Amino acid sequence: MSKQTRTIISFVFTIIVLIAVGVIILTPLKGPNITVNTETSQLEIGGLLYSKTIDINIGVQIEMVSPKEILLRTNGSSIGNVRSGYFTIEENQAVYLNLGDYKLNWIEIIDRDKYYYINLKTETETTEIYNDLLELNP
Repeated sequence: MSKQTRTIISFVFTIIVLIAVGVIILTPLKGPNITVNTETSQLEIGGLLYSKTIDINIGVQIEMVSPKEILLRTNGSSIGNVRSGYFTIEENQAVYLNLGDYKLNWIEIIDRDKYYYINLKTETETTEIYNDLLELNP
């Protein structure tokens, strides 16, 4: 293999790596993609790294809460006001967060011993999702 060919391959590889890193870093900035599926009674949280599907059944508790103090990121992404993944919050509680803006109110979902907190980029969007969840689980 000639030196010119190796240089071209190295250049292409570098560009591919830079694009991949850019996608991984910039994708969380748009905030969570949250959908309430009324047919399956599930909350679907889309994302590149920390997507999740939560069954909303009779035993699940849903409440709107004030933001809590985030103590530690255990396996998550924290870019700007966006938080997604696994974190430790007040009282050393391990939780799943998918927050479009951690400073706005959170929707708390408790399913037995699992705690989930979500919101979107605005209070209005968060309230709409909250109301949709309440319709699934009155």
